[in-house]
This record gives sequence, C-alpha cells and structure tokens, in this order.
Amino acid sequence: MIRNFLFHRINPERNKLWDPMDVPLFEKCIEYICGKYVVLFEDLVESGNIHKKNNYATIMFDDGYQGNIEYAAPILEKYNCKASFYVITNCIENNIPPWTYVLEYCFEYTNVSNILVYFDFLPKDLRVNGLKTKNERINYVKKLKPFLKKVSHEHRNLVLKTVIETCTDLELPKIMMTWENVIQLKNAGHYIGSHSKTHGVLGGITNENEIREELLDSGQMIESHLGYFPKTISYPVGSYNDLTIKICREVGYEIGLAVKQKIYDPSKESLFEVPRIELYNESWWKTRLRITNVLEDIKSFIGYR
Repeated sequence: MIRNFLFHRINPERNKLWDPMDVPLFEKCIEYICGKYVVLFEDLVESGNIHKKNNYATIMFDDGYQGNIEYAAPILEKYNCKASFYVITNCIENNIPPWTYVLEYCFEYTNVSNILVYFDFLPKDLRVNGLKTKNERINYVKKLKPFLKKVSHEHRNLVLKTVIETCTDLELPKIMMTWENVIQLKNAGHYIGSHSKTHGVLGGITNENEIREELLDSGQMIESHLGYFPKTISYPVGSYNDLTIKICREVGYEIGLAVKQKIYDPSKESLFEVPRIELYNESWWKTRLRITNVLEDIKSFIGYR
C-alpha cells in the first residue's frame, strides 16, 4: 500500500481563492510523513518493490511554482526527503502560471467591471454581462472554474481568451520555476516528471493530435533540458480516460497519476491510474486526518460524496 501525497503551492502569502499551503504547515507534514518509509514513486516502480507488502509514502508536487524551490526544497533537504516534481513545460518555459491560476487571478485582482462572459455553452447562472464589485467577481469565478474543468478544450480556451483580453489592467505574476530551478531539483536527487505542455484537461480533449502534443511535447522538452524522457505524467486536474492512457503509453510514459484522495493498492489499480492524496492549507488536525486517510474513512462511513 502506498500513500502518495500531493502538494501544489507552498508559500507564506495568503490567497482568497486558492490558498497556498503555509510553510510551517508544510514542514509539519514532511516531518510527520518522514516517520514512514518515504521513497520516490519512480524508484519504487523501477526497483520492482512496488508489489511488496511494505507501507510506503511518497511526496509529489504538481505545476512547478517558484515556492517549490524557494520554500519546499530547503525543508525537504532538512528531512533528507526526496520528492517528485511534475512540471507544466510551457509554464516553465515562458514563466506564465497555469490557466487555473490565471483565471482566478484575473477575477480577484482586476478592477474591470464590464467582464462579458456570455456563451451558449455556459449554464444561465454563469452567463454574465458585467460584475461590478470584487466580491461579485470572486464569487462568480468560484463557480466558473470547476465548470470549465468539465467543458471541451475549445470552450474553455474561448472563455479564458475573453477574460484575459478584458482584464487589461493586469500583468500576470512571475511565479513559476525556471529550468535552472528544475535542474537544481534534479541535481539534489528529486525526480522531474511531466504535468503536460499547457495544463490541458486531457480527459476532455477529443482530438488525438492535441492530446499527443500535450504529452509528447512536454516529455521532449523535459528531455532536452534534463537528458531523459520522463517516466511519469501527472494528469492536469486529475482528468484522463482510456484514450489518454492509450496515447500516454504510445509516446513513452510508464506511469499516470490521478488524484482520488485514497491510498494506492498496486495489486488492484493500474500504474496509469495511480491515486494521490492532495493536502491543503488547513488546520493541522484536519491535515493529519487526511495523511492517515481517516478523513476519507469517515466520509465513506457516513456516505458523504
């Protein structure tokens, strides 16, 4: 049984829409988890020990935020803990955040009130002719973001393009790692894998060439900087389907990572549907319940979905 713990942003700055994990909480997590047998997931697969009955834990990061190198890496070094980092290659190459971050950033920080998001494919409550106040904009994007994770690639990009072109008073922050940072992590013994080229929602893309581009271009970009094609693809927003897995295999990946908030049993689940337990910026008692999987057991017991 393997507990794969997923992190995204580690940062002392607070955020209303997607709060990064605070640095002291992250250190508490690593100190606690490192009491177990912590390994790199890729090493575990390569060694063949993945099917042994030992209880393992792994540390994983998605996206490639600057906080990974600035705040997380020193704590990992302090506890002699190796982690896997899955990067969005276009975001690293161009120092632009993922679309999920860009969407929230625009609605939270713009002062533009005449944001027009009025498309037939949106439900009526998400079609807007303007959002006058910051609170209106924040409440709106809280509903819009999860919906956009489920629509087609083309529809999502249309909404994003409209929002970005409307919010002309903003400049996107430079918060992603550089390739030099990524190489630094690799040289410290961490593993670097792919989180796609542009953070495309792979399970929602129907064009096989687009899926292949997301997967292959990302892997080749990592290979050009690090000298190897990555074993692992972390599916953006946990989205994948049979076609995604088929193309992952074809282009050369060996492992596919989902989310699912549960412990991985390699005797029952494919290496292309590996679940991870995402940890958030919450109280320590609730975080500890997630780490031990007690929270999910409670939800299952009471029938919570």
